[in-house]
Amino acid sequence: MEEVRRRAAEERESQDNGIRLAYIGVPPIITDIFQRIESIGGRTVFFEVQRQFAMPSGSKNWIDRYLDYTYPYDISSRVADIREQTARRKVDGIIHYVQSFCHRQIDDIIFRKELDLPLLTVEGNLPGPMDERTLIRIEAFLDILKEGG
Repeated sequence: MEEVRRRAAEERESQDNGIRLAYIGVPPIITDIFQRIESIGGRTVFFEVQRQFAMPSGSKNWIDRYLDYTYPYDISSRVADIREQTARRKVDGIIHYVQSFCHRQIDDIIFRKELDLPLLTVEGNLPGPMDERTLIRIEAFLDILKEGG
């Protein structure tokens, strides 16, 4: 069954419209983040958390699958996986989502140093729709990416 899904995904026609974005970091509590990004011309083509929790490793061995699961482990493994996946998907820029007062905010320093793509950090605090300030920041980031920034 897994092979059938993989083949279907590979054969699916690519939608190359919009600025190609990677979303990394913790799962969002901004309830409409992806819809709002798409409404202003962005396309999330890589979602680190969703991909990691799906455990997409082709291994039949569950121990190997857990070892390939980089999200809860060291930052170096995450960086390597993010680099590989963003290159494969031809990503233009990265949105790094952090939760207010979360220890994972420290990852932002490392991602900025180690990833060779423009990166915007978005911080959330309470569940709900995206606030206008965040939308304006994402719009400005997309404008910079459109200009080749």
